[in-house]
Amino acid sequence: MDHWDELRMFLAVAEGGTVRAAADALDVNHATIIRGIGRLEDRLETKLFDKPSTGYRLTDAGADVVDLARQMSTASSQLEARIFGRDQSVSGPLRLTLPISFATDLLMPTLAAFRAAYPEIALEIIGSGAVANLGNREADVALRVVVGGKSPPDNLYGTRLGAFHTGYYVHRSLLADGASASAAAWLLGADETVPTTWQPGGGLRMASTPIRFAEMRSQFEAARAGMGITHLPCFLGDADPDLVRVPAGPISHVGDIWLLTHADTRQTKRVRLLCDHIRSAMRGLAGRLAGQGQGEGGNVGAG
Repeated sequence: MDHWDELRMFLAVAEGGTVRAAADALDVNHATIIRGIGRLEDRLETKLFDKPSTGYRLTDAGADVVDLARQMSTASSQLEARIFGRDQSVSGPLRLTLPISFATDLLMPTLAAFRAAYPEIALEIIGSGAVANLGNREADVALRVVVGGKSPPDNLYGTRLGAFHTGYYVHRSLLADGASASAAAWLLGADETVPTTWQPGGGLRMASTPIRFAEMRSQFEAARAGMGITHLPCFLGDADPDLVRVPAGPISHVGDIWLLTHADTRQTKRVRLLCDHIRSAMRGLAGRLAGQGQGEGGNVGAG
C-alpha cells in the first residue's frame, strides 16, 4: 500500500480517539487528518470509523486495519533507525528528550556549546516528563531519571550518570527573626501529599490547607515568592540564593540519571557527539544532583 501518510493519520486517530489528538500527535491541522482518513476510506472502499459525539470509534473493518497499520509503523521505525544508525555525518536532525528542569536549569549551557560546535546539526530539544519511545524514533537520545533503583529497558543502550536527589525548600525570609506571622503553605504538585513522617523545624508554622500546582516551575516560583514549602530537585533548590532547605527536612535519593540511546542508533556520529557532551557536563554536576550544592549558611538542615 502506497498511502503511508493516510495510514499514519488513521493510526493516530485510532490510538488518540479524536481528530484533535491525532493532529497534535502528528503536528498537522484537523482538516489534514479528516481529508487523510477520507482518502484512505475511499481507497479501501470501506468505513473505518463510526463518529459519535464522544470521539472516533473503530468499525470492525477499522479494527482489522489498525493491527496491520501498527505492524507497518513498527517496521517503518525500525527501517529509519537502521539507516540513521549508519549515518556518520555531523549534519541533519537530532532529537533529545529530557525533563524540562534539566533543559532549562541544568544543561542549557552545555546544549548551547554543542550547538556552537556543530551548527549543522538540527538539534530538537524535547523538554517533557513523558517517556519517549526511542525504538519508534520519538527521540534519538534520552536523559531520564529511573526511579527506585530500576534499570532501563533491555533494548536501550544506557550510561548511568549519577544519583538524583530532592529536598524541601523555603524562602530564607520565612526563617528569619521577625518573619511574617502568616502561616506557610505546603506547595504541592498534582499527585503530592503533605509529609506525615517529619515536621518542619526552624519555627515554621504551617497553614492547614495546601496550595496545588499543575507543574513544578510554578511551585518553584511560588516558593521564591515566599508562599511556603515546596519539594524540588536539589540542583534547582540549592542553586537559588533566595531558597534554603527546610530545617529537619529530608534529602531523598529518588533514583538514578541515565543517558539512553537505542541499540540501532547509538553508533550514529551525531548521537555519539551529543552523548559525549552530556556525559562530560554531568560529571561536573554530580555534586549538585546529589544535594551537595548548598554551601555553609545555605544548608539549614539536610536531614
